[in-house]
Amino acid sequence: MSAAPTTTPGTPAPNDPNSLDDFYVPGYRILIRGQKQPHLEQDILSVTYNDSLTNVDSVDLVVNNWDPGDPVKNTAVQGKFRYSEGDTFDPWKDLEVSMGYYRKGQDQLQRMLLGEIVTVAPDFPASGGSTLRVKALNILHQFRFKQKTLQFKDLTESEIANKIVEDINKDLKSKLSRIQLRMDPKEIEKNKEKEKAHKKPFLEMHNQYPIVFLMQRSRDIGYDITVEDDLKNKDKPKEAVRVITLHYRSSADVLRPTYNLEWGKSLISFQPTLQTANQVNAVTVRGWNVQTKKPIEETVTRAELVKAGEKIVALEDLAVSEASLSQKLEIVVDRGFKDPKEAKQVAAKTLRQIAQGLVEAKGKTIGLPDLRAGNKVNITLAAKSRFNGTYQVTSTTHTIGDGGYTTDFSARMEAKLTAT
Repeated sequence: MSAAPTTTPGTPAPNDPNSLDDFYVPGYRILIRGQKQPHLEQDILSVTYNDSLTNVDSVDLVVNNWDPGDPVKNTAVQGKFRYSEGDTFDPWKDLEVSMGYYRKGQDQLQRMLLGEIVTVAPDFPASGGSTLRVKALNILHQFRFKQKTLQFKDLTESEIANKIVEDINKDLKSKLSRIQLRMDPKEIEKNKEKEKAHKKPFLEMHNQYPIVFLMQRSRDIGYDITVEDDLKNKDKPKEAVRVITLHYRSSADVLRPTYNLEWGKSLISFQPTLQTANQVNAVTVRGWNVQTKKPIEETVTRAELVKAGEKIVALEDLAVSEASLSQKLEIVVDRGFKDPKEAKQVAAKTLRQIAQGLVEAKGKTIGLPDLRAGNKVNITLAAKSRFNGTYQVTSTTHTIGDGGYTTDFSARMEAKLTAT
């Protein structure tokens, strides 16, 4: 689950990283409880940010923990542990991390995470100095209060999501009163218009954390959850309120920058995997009509998905014969349906999830703070490579350390790039 990137007005990161010049100097900023920590600059060895479409995003810091101090005569052990014995990184403290670049003295750092410290792990090695590893999670992790069973009747997907958020807010008022969780009302109304023909007659969340159920539900229906954090009245600590906005939208509606990455230039490395073992030509759903109790059977083929403009790669675009898939069929038999149309949607969703795994890849590029899970990247390896294409990023790892600033990412291929 990725956090919505925040961009400093007037200093957008270039979508074509091949245009980056030597004036960009990697940098980061660490705030603890909203306060700068200048004393940390000399001790932080690396900063790593991780996000994905399916998990709460996190930050890991590696900090020098050893202070040799001044020599003390007739003392066998010199120095002290700088942070593991202090309260700088105490758990539950707010931690804000920004990463990016300084260019000609201007701050172009992007906020990556606003969360809280959850892990502090000192390391006392056999040789070398002591270090401290600090982990912080996005604020969403706090919403795992207790497992519940909830039922939803005759609601759209966005209305279901809003009901879940309202339920979480009930717990927030008694446990974390200075945090507010909300959904964008305009987005809810916009989504309801698109979803009104596909209301769920009945849906049950059984003994689960509501926030986890919402994450799983979003994956099932092809929606993305992004998080926007805002700290109101931060200049008045006693009145500060954190407002967290969940954006819950169809993957097709989420607009993010598309980056153009070329191997040998901005694309440092790339490892695509073409995998056909689990691929099928069609999915058939067999179930029953919950009202009439009559059988329902619906089938969707890869050709239908491609024709409908779904973001999957046709096998012929990869110079792979589709003949071997002609007899391969996935059958789902596990539920009742309101009508054949709903069964058809389940078949299409299942086949889409399978087809999106045809080409998966891992890559590394120069540090791009706005490159997050959910972004699209256009990959160019050579003039006529079968793996040139548009990929959806499913997870990223941003690292600033001795090697500079790099971004590792995982992605799945959605379309073949045409030669220009």
